[in-house]
Amino acid sequence: MTVFKGILLHFWKYKYLILILLFVFFGFAYSFTLGNSGETYESQAMDLKVVDNSNSALSEGFIEHLERENNVESEDGNSADREALEEEIFLNNSDGVIIVKEDAERKFLNNEAPVETISDERNMTHIQLETLINQFFTFLEAEYETSGNMDTAMINEILSEDVDVQMHESVDVESENNFSYMYNFVNFAGYWSMLFLLMIVGNVMAEFNAPELRQRISSSPMTTRTFMVQMNAAQIVVGLFISGFMFLGGILLRVGHLEGIPLGKMAVALILITAFILSIHYVVGAMTTNKFIINGLANFIAIGMAFLSGIMIPLEVMGETTQNIARYLPLYYFTQIYAEPDISWAEAAMPMFILVLYTVAFLIIGMILENKKKMTS
Repeated sequence: MTVFKGILLHFWKYKYLILILLFVFFGFAYSFTLGNSGETYESQAMDLKVVDNSNSALSEGFIEHLERENNVESEDGNSADREALEEEIFLNNSDGVIIVKEDAERKFLNNEAPVETISDERNMTHIQLETLINQFFTFLEAEYETSGNMDTAMINEILSEDVDVQMHESVDVESENNFSYMYNFVNFAGYWSMLFLLMIVGNVMAEFNAPELRQRISSSPMTTRTFMVQMNAAQIVVGLFISGFMFLGGILLRVGHLEGIPLGKMAVALILITAFILSIHYVVGAMTTNKFIINGLANFIAIGMAFLSGIMIPLEVMGETTQNIARYLPLYYFTQIYAEPDISWAEAAMPMFILVLYTVAFLIIGMILENKKKMTS
């Protein structure tokens, strides 16, 4: 087990770099968790400014509607400066400005917009503001069509009442959210493992294949078969440790939210992609031991394959040509193993088999290149 222990000792030299990369990975993963932690949407009180050019019962009722859950500052239309109002939005001093137009009641009856809004359309408060306005005028229109009156007091009373609504979902929303998060997490873990292993294993093996060490191994009584078995075993141990650490970390980040997630298939996918990554390294290691070339190839292969396989950008938004290219890449079949929350083992078997074939193919290529190198040296 001399070679096995020697390679592990070389990996141990990179322990701090490995820890840093793992912490960076989980930093990204934790930020994704925070972004997906909200299960309900809650509206927030907005800081609004209303310019009343109408001074009518409709505008008074409308302002009362806005004041119910927001901080509203009213301003007379004669003293309003539009440029100053737009500057307030630009400086984020206000979430929105609502201008009630002159003859607002007449415009409402003629199906014209009785109000105008000024807000930052890139902000979510813009949608909340538009919803708030539409809510009032939709109910007011229904009341007018029914009774012929514009009773804003009654509309505000109706809108102030809480209604207990129970929604029946055709799908389990919580399970869908759980799967969506873990699907993206494992996608990212696959990309990170590829970049991680190609760089770390490549650098370690570049040191291990130094001329003085290779000469000692060549002069030893160890057979080539034993050497290869121990070398590959050491790489597999490191690879499984890294992918297993990421997978278990992802589970810990989502404890209590694992319903609807095909964890078994995700674990198998990470094991298979680890084996494939090591087979790629075998080819790269047979071609060169230069650390700079290895690191460059690691970035090129990992980033290029992740981009074209739909991990960084969903394939749905890409062109047909890119989607066709993706179907020839191993990382695409990695994601297909756990593509659906209810995917069966029979459905996942084909992408698993294809990933195994890719791994075997690269191992054969690596063996051919390795034998060529030995014959020429």
